[in-house]
Amino acid sequence: MWNLNKVIINESTEPPLELKSVAPFRGIFVEIGFGNGEFLEYLAKAHRDVLIVGIEVSQMCALKGARRALSAGLDNVRIMHGDARFLLRCRFGRESVERVFMNFPCPWPKTRHSGRRVTVPQFADMLNYVLVPGGTFELATDVEWYAKDALASITASGAFECGEIEINPFRPYVTKYERKWKSMGKDTWSLVLRKSGAIDADYYVEDDWPMEAETCGKKSVESLLAEIKGAAGTAAGGKGHWVFRETFISSDGVGLVLVITADEGFEQHFYLKVIPSALGITIKVDSVGHPYRTPAMRAALMHALKAAG
Repeated sequence: MWNLNKVIINESTEPPLELKSVAPFRGIFVEIGFGNGEFLEYLAKAHRDVLIVGIEVSQMCALKGARRALSAGLDNVRIMHGDARFLLRCRFGRESVERVFMNFPCPWPKTRHSGRRVTVPQFADMLNYVLVPGGTFELATDVEWYAKDALASITASGAFECGEIEINPFRPYVTKYERKWKSMGKDTWSLVLRKSGAIDADYYVEDDWPMEAETCGKKSVESLLAEIKGAAGTAAGGKGHWVFRETFISSDGVGLVLVITADEGFEQHFYLKVIPSALGITIKVDSVGHPYRTPAMRAALMHALKAAG
């Protein structure tokens, strides 16, 4: 059996991740949305002295990427399962990454999905935070307007410089998707943006706060669940939103609250456990879903604790 934990980084690891301590690598490269993992494998083989970190929102792709790295005997690959918009911001040290790659991402053409594009200003701030001085973001796409929007948006931050967008450029490794696209006679575009400015973004970093607390109030589990169901609010400074959806109670009197949080577009679904105790009620974040400690998550937990007294 393959030990996937050798490759997949546990979500509960305390940030920022000291990735260089994993082994004596000279630097870190990141690929966002690595899909089937072939480009990730190419990077790892071409740069044996570099730690290659793949970020993938699809759990199936994350597993495939991990198995691919293990079967190829690559000890310089690590996989992170989750949304890169959050992971780049909160799971890496400041100026810790040399190169970030993104190959043929979905352009999200519909207006209601525009916040998911790399063309939004927040993405430039994330790159500015995580890249070392002189570090690069390298984008390959099959949509010309997407390349132009990325160039305009990221350079507008003043922290990046870029040459011309290249059409049908030479690439040292051509992915399966790209080979198929070119076989149809269609064009591709690429650009490389280099960090030339200083960090000026104030980023939230998780601190060490507990995800379980015991209250001394006299409320019952049933009354507390009825009180907080449907409650909603924002995190400190308005940097996130949370809402309590459904509530449930088991035959042994333990309650569950479905919580949905959103932090600058990064959404999580998880449960709070509400457990009767000798002093009152214990409220804890259910660890099954491995939720990240974001500002909205903290605000939701604090609301439940305050309601419980």
